[in-house]
Amino acid sequence: MDGQDSVGKSGVQSVQRAVRLLEVLAAARGPQTMQSLAHELGCSASTAHRIAVTLAHGDLLEFNPLTKRYSLGVGVTKLAQRRAEQVDIASIAQPYMDDLRERVMETTSLWTRTGDSKVCVACSDGTYTIRQYLQIGTRVVMADLTAGTRVLLADDEPDSVTAMVEAWYPDIEHAELEEFLADVERTRDTGLSMLPEEGANRVHPDVSTMAAPILDGRGAIVAALVVAGPVGRLTAEAMSADAEALRTCAREISVALGAQ
Repeated sequence: MDGQDSVGKSGVQSVQRAVRLLEVLAAARGPQTMQSLAHELGCSASTAHRIAVTLAHGDLLEFNPLTKRYSLGVGVTKLAQRRAEQVDIASIAQPYMDDLRERVMETTSLWTRTGDSKVCVACSDGTYTIRQYLQIGTRVVMADLTAGTRVLLADDEPDSVTAMVEAWYPDIEHAELEEFLADVERTRDTGLSMLPEEGANRVHPDVSTMAAPILDGRGAIVAALVVAGPVGRLTAEAMSADAEALRTCAREISVALGAQ
């Protein structure tokens, strides 16, 4: 146990030093030498170098071989831009989502994609006593195959979607996979995904979902606007009645983000 604790503490310390290294470079007036970084971290140059190499591998650090100095990498900029996009989308979308919630009375949420996961960046709780509860920041692997997931996958190539689903469900039947791919394509064409059937949500089979894409100025899908509720209430008929309201809300948010 002592050995495991030692390894655990060492791992935490490495992460802390990596974060500190990024903070030092962010506060610096220019690129820094390894000796300077090691001094700021309070460790040896070899330890600081190992951390720097790891960060550089993830594009979070850049090394200039001519000056032998380090600076923040393009990966930091990408992360900052992504974070800014999420905050902007959430703040822009919230009033539209609140209006949609009043129309459909079910919980509405906004999800952005991170790799093979999705993150809830905004939410408006439903007005019913029994409703779906979500916390902003909730992260879910897209193996749930819900309507929101289908929207977020709609821009992907079919081969990429196939590989992802087969990785999640190696034993999936060919017919089920083909049906899923066809629905993702329909979602791309119609701008709407509706899953009222019980069990369609592989994680929460008693929850029905419907979703529409949020587009940016380039026409790319940047988020999924989702309406979710119990299968006994958010039925196919209820979804059909609310489909246009969902589409309209998604379109208004997209226009606010610069979509044509």
